[in-house]
Amino acid sequence: MPQVLSGQSQRGEVAQPIRLPEDLAPGEPASPPPKALDFIPQPWHARLTGRRPRRWWHATRAIARYNATLHADAAVLNFFPMRPQPQAPISLIMRRLAMRVGFRPRAGEPTIAWDSDTWFSSRSARRLAPDAINGRCLDVSKSKVATVFEQVAGYALAVDPTGFEGRMVIKPEENARNVGRIVDGPIARPERGKAYERLVDCRDGDYLVTGRPVIIGSQIAIAYRKWRPYPSWFVGCVLSLPVPVSELFSASEQALLLRFAAEMGMDYGELDVLRDRDSGLIYVVDANRTPGPPRNLPAHMAGPTFDAMADAFRELVG
Repeated sequence: MPQVLSGQSQRGEVAQPIRLPEDLAPGEPASPPPKALDFIPQPWHARLTGRRPRRWWHATRAIARYNATLHADAAVLNFFPMRPQPQAPISLIMRRLAMRVGFRPRAGEPTIAWDSDTWFSSRSARRLAPDAINGRCLDVSKSKVATVFEQVAGYALAVDPTGFEGRMVIKPEENARNVGRIVDGPIARPERGKAYERLVDCRDGDYLVTGRPVIIGSQIAIAYRKWRPYPSWFVGCVLSLPVPVSELFSASEQALLLRFAAEMGMDYGELDVLRDRDSGLIYVVDANRTPGPPRNLPAHMAGPTFDAMADAFRELVG
């Protein structure tokens, strides 16, 4: 069981040590299992659940309240075509930088390509300026992530399910679905619309441990270490802890992750990185260009975490 050391709160006092829940038995999921709707592919999933209009309405109200607190001449960052949710890290960054949230790409103002769907529409992409943040990060599907990772790392995450012998993961191509299955290969008939990857064994004791580097510009601004109870492979993060980047990744691994982000066209986003406990190799399994808030981040660590992101983002927008 990992022990988390005490940290410094925003008020300066030393916080109490953080520990993973002692009453969480190994194998017990920390969040409900996936529902039937979770397996419906995009864009039908979003349409059936009404997710997009609900998020638009919620974000619009929050942004209006936030913008009203700023001076009329405050710097603007335009989000297009979607609008950031108030709890998203980018919204917390904007507050720290006192930047107004805009909605339309305009000459002379920075714009960020902001769409939580897996594939950025070509119609929306045509309205972006050449220097738009994430303007080249138009595809974050599982196949795209695996292809780019193999190009920069020199070893593969994706497998041919009809010839691969061993345990492998079947995932939807869409981003941020948090569903999947583990099967033994080879199989005779691959499913359409699914990605097939080797199972990366990232167990540490009773937990699955992942890394979550935050990419901002040409640097890894911060990184999280995240814990899930084994064998909850796809859901159930019980703790997200910001740690020094060098504690998770060597210098050469950091360079690899930055090359990966550059090839993906990612100027801002977060990666899910697994380390195989047998080989010691790292694998990027997911790339998120519209990251949400970290699950179960200790409250007293939120301030320093988002301050560090804001400092890096200030450099990105100039």
